Amino acid sequence: MNNQRNKYILLFTLIAAVFTSCKNQWDSHDTITDPALGVTVLQQINNNADLSKFSQYLAQTGYDKVIAGSKTFTVWAPTNAAITAALTIDATIATDTGKLKRFVGNHISYQLYPTSLPQPSVRVKMLNGKSITFTKTKFEDANIVLSNIYSSNGLLHTIDQAIIPKLNIWDYIKSLTTVGAKQRAYLLSQNYLHQDTTRAKQIGVDALTGRPIYDPTSAIDTLNYYISSTQNIKSEDKQFTYFVLTDAAFDAETNKVLPYFATAVPQSSTLLANYNVTKDLAIPGLITLNNLPDTIISPFNVKVPINKANIVQTYNASNGIVYVISSVPYRLKDKITPIVIQGESTIGFSRSDKAGNILYRTKLDNNGVPFSDIFIETNGTGTLTALFSALYFVPNMNSVSYKVYWRAINDRAVAFSQQLNFGTSTAATFPYTLVPLLNYSETLIGTYTVTQYGSQFMFLTGANNTTSGTNSLSLDYVKLIPVLP
Repeated sequence: MNNQRNKYILLFTLIAAVFTSCKNQWDSHDTITDPALGVTVLQQINNNADLSKFSQYLAQTGYDKVIAGSKTFTVWAPTNAAITAALTIDATIATDTGKLKRFVGNHISYQLYPTSLPQPSVRVKMLNGKSITFTKTKFEDANIVLSNIYSSNGLLHTIDQAIIPKLNIWDYIKSLTTVGAKQRAYLLSQNYLHQDTTRAKQIGVDALTGRPIYDPTSAIDTLNYYISSTQNIKSEDKQFTYFVLTDAAFDAETNKVLPYFATAVPQSSTLLANYNVTKDLAIPGLITLNNLPDTIISPFNVKVPINKANIVQTYNASNGIVYVISSVPYRLKDKITPIVIQGESTIGFSRSDKAGNILYRTKLDNNGVPFSDIFIETNGTGTLTALFSALYFVPNMNSVSYKVYWRAINDRAVAFSQQLNFGTSTAATFPYTLVPLLNYSETLIGTYTVTQYGSQFMFLTGANNTTSGTNSLSLDYVKLIPVLP
């Protein structure tokens, strides 16, 4: 019995020893044993003789104090040979304080970026505000020589090529002096000044309105109408493909569309035509020359024809790529496009007391296809007034003749007529047109000529009858098709 009891005591002793051993190992499993983790990323750089030039530039620009701090950094440090090669491209980097600071800052970012992170690539925001493409093996065009050297406050990679900061697309356009000068002049003409009241200095309060009064010289930013209405080609957060037209190409495309932007002021017409030409030249995403197709669909759903043989200059920007091109022969029908006004998109009515007569419907047509429309009927909660009108706003009508179609669905028992007018409800642009029963086809109403580019009001007006049901109105949509050569 004693022998058996001794066996159990021995067994429990062994088990306790194993648990104690495991606990000791677990307690120490995350203990820092790598001596490198006891030094900063700056010390890692200073201890590497092949990074002595970069170390020197860190001290000259004050970035040594930055990366010695408590924040987390990733540094892609170019070797001495890489920096020497960069100086043969631009020797002023070493002598121009501003350039040198932008150069050094182009190799440092906040946060940790190990080579395991890119899948397959990631855009990294650098301390100088630029963004760089980082992959498992490359930093922009540089090869990563040594990777993932950890320190107490970050991570160090060494690279075989120094990355000189590039202009972004907007700054490159501003730098053009000969090729693309006319496009540059138009784009810069769209600059305007804006005061950011969140940053502006308040100097008083308006006694009448109680609103703050700001120093008129405080927090003034230069913004640009073209950028705000197309793509933000100043942003480093995304990449773009941008086309700059040579002056001859810019003039050719502007003159092609100019007749369709007639206004009372010729300069305004030219600016409108310039915008029509250039709005489709900013394409989201970077498309390299090898992958450039013969047609690109712009964000405005316009086909942009591209012949690579016409590209006369290429610039790799910090936020994409720029192609200077001698011809982009847009098709006129892709630039001067149809206008569709949906029936349910009204902005008002001739009377405000007939809401019970107005139906916004979603139904199936004769082919089982759903559609949405407006139907305003005489027999509702009250009799519909004769000559009742629905009002619409039609923006950006080109100076051109339009063929005008409507689709108006009458699924009631009584046929009725209605009238379409531009300008005023009594303009009599078109005669009253019958809306027959169960007709789901487009109906040609007539041709309307716009003499000056701009926006207009459109009225859909009912008949002036006393017979029940014959003053009703119906509209799925109105379609304006420009008549082009």
